[in-house]
Amino acid sequence: MGSSKRVTVGFRYYFGIHMGIGRGPVDELVEVRVGDRRAWSGSVTSSQRISINKGYLFGGDEAEGGIVGGLDVMMGEPDQAVLGRLQNMLGGLVPAFRGMFTLFFDGQIGAINPYPKPWKFRYRRIMQGWDGATWYPSKARIELAGGAIHAMNPAHILVACQTDRRWGRGLSDNRIDYQSYTEAADRLYDEGFGLCLLWTRKESVSAFMQTVIDHIGAVQFISRRTGLMTLRLIRDDYVSNELPLFDYASGLLSIDEDTLSAGETIPNEVVVDYRDPVTNEDRTAREQNLAAIQSAGTVISTSVAFPGLPTHELASRVAQREIRVQRGVRKFKVRLDRRGADLEPGAVFRISAPDDGIDQIVLRAGRIEAGTVNDAAITVTALLDVFGLPSNVYTEQQPSTWQPPNRSAQPALYERLMEVPYRDLVQETTQVQRDALEPDSSFLSALGVRPSGLSLNYSLTTRIGAAAFEKRDVGDWVPTAELAAEIGPDDTVIAISGGIDLDQVETGLAALIGEEIVRVDNLDTETMVVTLARGCVDTVPVRHPAGSRIWFYETSAAADPTEYVDGDTVEAKLITRTTGEELAPALASTLSLQLDQRQARPYPPARVRINDEYWPVELTGELAVDWVHRDRLLQQDVLVPWTDAGIGPEPGTAYQVTLLQGASQVQQENTSGTTSTLTPTEDGQYTITVLSQRDGLDSWQAFEHTFTWYRTEPMATEAGEIMLTEAGEEMIVE
Repeated sequence: MGSSKRVTVGFRYYFGIHMGIGRGPVDELVEVRVGDRRAWSGSVTSSQRISINKGYLFGGDEAEGGIVGGLDVMMGEPDQAVLGRLQNMLGGLVPAFRGMFTLFFDGQIGAINPYPKPWKFRYRRIMQGWDGATWYPSKARIELAGGAIHAMNPAHILVACQTDRRWGRGLSDNRIDYQSYTEAADRLYDEGFGLCLLWTRKESVSAFMQTVIDHIGAVQFISRRTGLMTLRLIRDDYVSNELPLFDYASGLLSIDEDTLSAGETIPNEVVVDYRDPVTNEDRTAREQNLAAIQSAGTVISTSVAFPGLPTHELASRVAQREIRVQRGVRKFKVRLDRRGADLEPGAVFRISAPDDGIDQIVLRAGRIEAGTVNDAAITVTALLDVFGLPSNVYTEQQPSTWQPPNRSAQPALYERLMEVPYRDLVQETTQVQRDALEPDSSFLSALGVRPSGLSLNYSLTTRIGAAAFEKRDVGDWVPTAELAAEIGPDDTVIAISGGIDLDQVETGLAALIGEEIVRVDNLDTETMVVTLARGCVDTVPVRHPAGSRIWFYETSAAADPTEYVDGDTVEAKLITRTTGEELAPALASTLSLQLDQRQARPYPPARVRINDEYWPVELTGELAVDWVHRDRLLQQDVLVPWTDAGIGPEPGTAYQVTLLQGASQVQQENTSGTTSTLTPTEDGQYTITVLSQRDGLDSWQAFEHTFTWYRTEPMATEAGEIMLTEAGEEMIVE
């Protein structure tokens, strides 16, 4: 329908993009997101080319296109070769980018909007990229969240930072106490304490290592006994009675300072901020000291950022650790003689000073001052030990009541095809175009109901026979509802239920119930009552059962502009389009419709009466049938109700009136007028049909009504009940 001239409404944009991600090689690429939408997910563990086919990621060609093309994954292996496609694009001398994890995309990056959207990648680097062989590989990877998260053992992160000669501190193996790191790695592995952290060059390696140490609760130092870099976790993994004891008889010289780090403003709630590596979203875990809250009479909250924690369970355990630190922690500065020389940072020991009111307590060593030649005393700054990491979680992550929007494309909730009537053709074509149509020309339209809130619209694809489906139009979702109760042919105020998108309904436009076209005169979405003008265009009013669907289709239907001919059977699929994808054609239902010259057929007669009655139940005597004209050429796109006065007729129109008893024809008359007289022969049930004819074509629909006929009028009581004989037959008036 309409002009076939091609119009350019926008452009697709194709880029060649070389993206440097970080040091390589890496273990695995698992996800690619563009514009915060998933373009690809899977598993790539070696250099290779993958295909991305998300042409509707941003809404397709009607919106901002999508991502379609090949992505070369270059892990950065030592023997990685120069990528030919990249060399062709850059020209000249191009490196192989060994030791770097890079990606090269060549293809469509969008449509309409020429500006590319940001790309994000989720990848894993645990076993690969070491300076030499992977240290302690069996405990390097810690899987969390049922295997969805592959975190790295923090002890391995620290070893890599200490030993890597390219970006780390470059320490040789003989300067590291691997036994301490192995013990820490075993403990962290058993605790399920893995981290997902990204180091960038704007941060020093020392600062990055301190971030790791803060996460896990540990100290890293050069041992005075061995001269080696040592790692010690701060855990409550000791037996108090087996710890070194210092009193005034066994090395304790004095307690120079004894303070309590508590007060009215000490936080009684800790909020740990962490990042979910799967969704790349910041989340929180919260722990409270209920006794402290009751004592203070209010909640005093503090936030601590641990971005490397990947799960709520782990963040909650760290929050419990941090809430302990916020309690009234006693700080001591004790002086020991040389018997305390073996103490190192993070070590746990006991002191006993009854004269100072201290029977026996456990302290955790912090800073240690080894003394001088003139003063050999060792000064230890220590805290009352409360820093162990809890192994249990007593709070659960509260599930959010918010559900993320479902961007997946789903088949239309309800869908149907209809042959385009002449009135709809008038709205889409010019008079010159309509005059050029052949009498057997036929057109198709489709109606679909929105399956989900993020379903934008749908593409109408059609075919004939075994040909491939081709896109014909883009349709909007049709507002719809169901009839709450059965309606007769003369009902105009109708209750509806189960409405979808009813806020988009406009009055004065066409709707469809079954095969009957109606005009919407009013819609009250609060009472769910719609007022209709019945039997418009080329249809007649009929009875509809409860549950029949009403389609408010006029501004939403998709139209196939293909000019078909009478008898063609057209198959169609409605391909849903969301903001993120297009429905796979295999998931769409195949609809079918045989076309029948609807646009060329004369309109049926209207206001049909029998003996001056509309839809009578019982009749007697001679049957006088009358009606009024309808004219598709004069009516054009005006919705004229069945009960309105006559219009026309269209030149050449005649009418055929038929009287049937069951399937048997009793009488048939053809006339160009608006009346006909019929005479039944015996009592019984009869059907009258009235249709229009022009140029060998019958009207699309015909008036049809069934009633009971009596030769003479039955006798009735004053209450209106039919009187019967003793044999059960109706009594009639002689």
